[in-house]
Amino acid sequence: MNPIRLCALALLASASILLVLDGLENFTNSSWNGMATGYLWSIIWPASIKAVKTFIENNISLMMWQRVLLPLLMLPLWVHMLILGIILFFTTKKDDAQP
Repeated sequence: MNPIRLCALALLASASILLVLDGLENFTNSSWNGMATGYLWSIIWPASIKAVKTFIENNISLMMWQRVLLPLLMLPLWVHMLILGIILFFTTKKDDAQP
């Protein structure tokens, strides 16, 4: 199997697991609060998200941070994994070699 396609399947499986976990957590709380990608990033490596924010605001554009990247970081992680997995899965060739 193509290694990129295998990574795509792993991303799709992880996205579905995270979707189920978010759904169960939100079902018990009776509200929809998907765990944001930016929140997870700030928990895992807080200095890097601050550095990226500062770099983009100072060198590229404040509007890019506020209008593009911040809304993307507020989406749940499973959305990003699902989109990336679908793109990788459908853009790579299927390995046709028979063992």
